[in-house]
Amino acid sequence: MKRPPVTDTERDEVRRRHATGETRNQIARALSRSASTISRIAREEGLRFEGGARVAATTEVRQLDLAEQRRQLVARLYARAAANLDRVEAGAYLRVELLPDGRTRRITTDDPPAQDERHHSQAIGSYLSSAARLAEIDVNNGAGEVRSMLTDLARGLRETFADDVEGDQSGG
Repeated sequence: MKRPPVTDTERDEVRRRHATGETRNQIARALSRSASTISRIAREEGLRFEGGARVAATTEVRQLDLAEQRRQLVARLYARAAANLDRVEAGAYLRVELLPDGRTRRITTDDPPAQDERHHSQAIGSYLSSAARLAEIDVNNGAGEVRSMLTDLARGLRETFADDVEGDQSGG
């Protein structure tokens, strides 16, 4: 069954409700019209249902929330990198080995084995690279400088650990 044509009263009501901030679907329900009919009326009247100011505040709050989450992640990534570096540089290195019978044995040495040191180095580099990428999102000016500094730091740590690993393997 075809609906009767849209009346001037309905057009006025759409304009009035739009001005109060009602959504297209709310207006459609109130007037017992389809959402597409309300969209057509709005288009003919030069009205838009994009959310505008209603959505802008929510979007800004969401962006601020995401920025804070990124800052917290950067801090956590730096903490993880520092914890790994502290573990490698500690006076005693504790590792757990799995025995053939399934039991574990704790071993304390002065330095980590080369393989462990390499793994820590890779983890540290990964944490620092991720932190740099996240920090760059919120930095408008000097982003390249921040990335360069952190990249250089990560590269230096990798080279240091690679030199240590090579020295351990060659007996030097």
